Amino acid sequence: MAILYMTYGLLWLRSNDRSFLRFAIIGILLLTIIHVYLSISLFDVHAGIFEFLHIITILILIIILISILLKGIVPVAISCLGIVLIYGSIVIPSVFSNSLGPFYYKASIGYLNFEAINRGTHGFFLLGVAMVILGMIVAYKPYVLYTRNRPISTDQLWAKYPKWNEKLQLANTKTESLIELPTLMSDTEKYLLWRYEFILVLIYGTVYQVPIHSYVPESSIIVRESKSNKIIGASKYGYFI
Repeated sequence: MAILYMTYGLLWLRSNDRSFLRFAIIGILLLTIIHVYLSISLFDVHAGIFEFLHIITILILIIILISILLKGIVPVAISCLGIVLIYGSIVIPSVFSNSLGPFYYKASIGYLNFEAINRGTHGFFLLGVAMVILGMIVAYKPYVLYTRNRPISTDQLWAKYPKWNEKLQLANTKTESLIELPTLMSDTEKYLLWRYEFILVLIYGTVYQVPIHSYVPESSIIVRESKSNKIIGASKYGYFI
């Protein structure tokens, strides 16, 4: 029963992730207002208003975490760091409010005032918000971070070439003799053929991915590089040759 409820909860979160994202964005705006209010006003940490704002802050941060909880470990890790910084920027003034004034540390004398605390909390808050926003971008719009001229993955590189299936496509070659693919290669290329998973071959005007031990029409042409005249194909070991 517990597993059933857990599964239902995960499905519900996945189906409502966009709604949580909207609430999270609104929550960031509310956190900004709370942070600004606490940074410009002197308050009693034991007052009801601070307790109320503290609870609101925790609830908003929970909503932010839920909005990216199922989006992968990277956005969750980034956002968790941001959440800790945001929470610290709001709680730190209350922690150090009783420590205002001169302090002594390792034979050094300093003076802690409200402005110094505010400068530190501003840095924490801005960095925390930036990390939360970055986590949301990674979770929902990762392509925003892609650079121009990004290298194309090997899967996309080969996807535009159909795969040659001799059992299905030999019906169109009845009027032409069929030969083994290595017949179209030189002796040196045959020796290196074991490296390839498939090579590109021009068959009846279409470039196919052809496995190295396939049969092809006699008029087929192996696709080669224009300068080096080397065979173009995919290696069995993940490297382009």
